[in-house]
Formats: sequence, C-alpha cells, structure tokens
Amino acid sequence: MSAQASAAVTPDVALKGDAGWFRVGLFSRNFKKNVGDVGRLGNENDTYLELAPQVTLAEVDGVEYRFVSSFGMGSEYKGGWAGTNNQRGPQADRDPTKKNSNLGDFSNLSFGLTQAYVRVTGLLDSDKDATIWVGKRYQRQDSFIVDNKYRDVSGDSVGIENLSVGSGKLRATWVRRDDQNVFTNKYDGYTALDWDAKDGDLRPSKTTNNIFDVSYAFPVGAETSLDLGYTFIAPQRYASEYSNYGYKLKDEVGNSHLVLGRLDTKLFNCVNNTTVLRYVRGSTAEGGYTAHTYDVHSQDDSSYSIDLINHGYAKLTDRIGMHYHTWFNFARTTNNIGANDSKEVSRSFQLVLRPYYKLTKMTRLELEAGMSTKVTANDNYAEKDLTKKNSFSDSQAQKLTLAYAITPDAGAIWAAPIIRFFATYKHYNDDHVGTYGNGFKVENVATRKPVQLYEGRKTETFFGAQVDAAF
Repeated sequence: MSAQASAAVTPDVALKGDAGWFRVGLFSRNFKKNVGDVGRLGNENDTYLELAPQVTLAEVDGVEYRFVSSFGMGSEYKGGWAGTNNQRGPQADRDPTKKNSNLGDFSNLSFGLTQAYVRVTGLLDSDKDATIWVGKRYQRQDSFIVDNKYRDVSGDSVGIENLSVGSGKLRATWVRRDDQNVFTNKYDGYTALDWDAKDGDLRPSKTTNNIFDVSYAFPVGAETSLDLGYTFIAPQRYASEYSNYGYKLKDEVGNSHLVLGRLDTKLFNCVNNTTVLRYVRGSTAEGGYTAHTYDVHSQDDSSYSIDLINHGYAKLTDRIGMHYHTWFNFARTTNNIGANDSKEVSRSFQLVLRPYYKLTKMTRLELEAGMSTKVTANDNYAEKDLTKKNSFSDSQAQKLTLAYAITPDAGAIWAAPIIRFFATYKHYNDDHVGTYGNGFKVENVATRKPVQLYEGRKTETFFGAQVDAAF
C-alpha cells in the first residue's frame, strides 16, 4: 500500500447496518417451519446471527473506496455449545472415524460468507452518487413478514448503481452463480466412454448461470416511485466442448427472462404500500413464492409464471399499526430436464396480516394471521400412466399467533430490538405431510422395505419466546 493510500485509511471499522441481524427462538415443542407460506411471527425456531463489518480503505479527492462484508451463522440445535465440528457428548466418544460417533449432526450449525465486496463512490465527477462494485453482494427485494424474495440477483457480481439518468437512477449488474442445478438426475459428473449408448451419453450433470440484471427507478409523483427491471438468466452451455461426442446442451437448457415492475407509494400519509407485478418465462419459471432466478427446470422457454404481490405497513394511530402481505401466483411449467418429463399448472395465494396494539410506552400486543393455498394439476408424462396424467393436489396451511412484545418504542412499526412471548396454532390440510414431515418410518426386517407408522400431525399448538433485532 502506498504512503498516500495508507494515510487515507480511516479507523471506522463498525457494524454499519447493511445486513446486521439476529434472532433466537425458544419453543415448547418441535414443528415444521413454513415461514414463506404463513408468516414469520412465532414460526422461526432457529438461532441466527448476521454481522456486517465495513471499513473505508481509502478516501482520495472525494472518492471513497469501501470494503463491505457480512457473515451469517445459524443453528436449530438447542443444546449448550454448538460448534462447526458438531461436538456433543463425552470427550471419549468424539471419534470422527466412527460412524455413530457423538460428532453427529446435533448442532446443525451453518456458517456462511454472505457478502464481501469493494464499492467505489464518487469516481464520476458528473455524478458523485454513482457507485461501482466488484465482489459477493446481496441484491434482493422481499416482503419481510414472509421472507420471500421476488427479486434476487445476489452472488459474485460486478455492477454500477445510482447512476443518474434523467429523473431516475439506473443499476446494471452481471452475476455469476455456480449453483449445483442438476439437469440430468441419472448420472453424477460425466458418463463413462465405455458405457452403452442406450444407457447414457456424455454430458455434465451440473449447470451454472450467468445473470444480467438492469433496473431503472424514477419518481412518478410526490410520494410515489416506479422501479422497472429486466433480468436475463443464461445457463452456461458446453456444446462447443462436447460437440465431438454428439452433445448439444443448448437444446436441453433454455434461457430465462424476468420482467418486474415495482410501485412504491405513500397513501393517506399513513400507509407505505408496495405493489409488484412480475412475469417470468423460460427455464427458471416455476410455481409458488420463489425468486425464479437460479434453479433450472426446463429445456425450452415454454414455462411461464405471473405474480401479483402487494405488501406494506400502516401506522393508523399512535397505538395501532399493521404489516400486511398478499401474493398471487399463476404458473404453467415444464420440467423436462434429465429423466424428468412433466407439465404442471398451479395457482398459489397467500395472505398474512400482522396488526399490533400499543399497551404502554414499551409493550404491545401483536397478532399474526397467515394462510396459504396452492392448487396444482400435473401431467405425468414420464410414466405414461393415464391414471396419473391429470393428477390434482390442493395444499393448504393456516397459522395464528398471539404475542406480547417488549421493545424500546412500542408504537413504532419497525420496533427493535423486540422480545416476544407468544402462542401459535398451525393447521395443514390432508394433502400436507404434517408438521413432523413424513412422520415415523421403520424397516420391515423380512422385506427390507420402509413401513410408514405415523403420517404426521395436521395441527400443532405451541408457545415460546423470541428475540430479534436489526443493526
């Protein structure tokens, strides 16, 4: 580092709030989480911590070079010490060479580097707010109370944002995601040269995505703004490398296009409302409340998904406020990657309401009611079974949580930190596997086949305490 740059380093290493967050939940019994379906309140039984340290590396002639990072750690194990080596039990039993060692997956602790990038602000003399960055970065928009992302281009990326164009701001990003999206589920890696042609062919089992995203946000009123975005998802193809073996990946994995419009407005001086209309077409389109950015499902562009999302919050009086969320999705999708060959039509709808009433300066009552339903008609072309060709399913879930909350400002919509004591009731319909997943299974010793003993609960009632905060 040069003497000039060294002198410019500022001692402001701190948690600046880009992703600082933590929560801990204590619950009276185990249950299946479905936060993305019926809401978060009284429905998160994990321990999660995300820290976002940042530091200004240099500041020269009004140009700031800033390093941003964040680290996420999570665990659902409610024991004492939970480390990344999953240690549990007597020291003598901690033998990783033994299959049944007490080093088992009890802690369920995960650790991730969620962000690490450098951003440069002020480089353009004509546009000092414009920022250029390179590195791993969060880039997402979601509805907080269900934690579902409707725009997500997070990952290793390079881009520019806050570039002034007319009355608005332009953002452009290139993202590379090396997700393990399986597009052939029969073989792992590559098929061997000496395999019979009818049993397999030469093709990799994973694909990666290059994502190109651009958006333009501009005001359309005194308290209203419109954000228009387009995302192009291009799975990497290896046709040129494997063409000598008769392999043409571009015929198997299609591109995907995502078009999104987001309208943010303030109504009646008390409601902050966001309305999102999204259309996805191509290999990443699927049904349900997902981002449609990474996972590849289709060989072609026949799949499409349409979403209408509305969420926000209202400060009705000094004592009464409410978060709200709705999401409607309609999708016609094809899954014809690898050995799969099926088509599906689905309709999904969810509604979550979280009103609160301020009791005292630092206490309030909260109620969260959530419901989700998904109706699916599936054509099972793979099995060519006419009895399954138009199979039908109707999945439903409901939740009701009542909480007593303690926070420094009970009248604030985004009060934090906040401690809650709550009781939750959850219900699933018959088509759902239940709050304990697939229930309990044992193995028939004679046939060596699993036997289902218990189908799982359809309802669940529990109580607990929870704390969370953003910083």
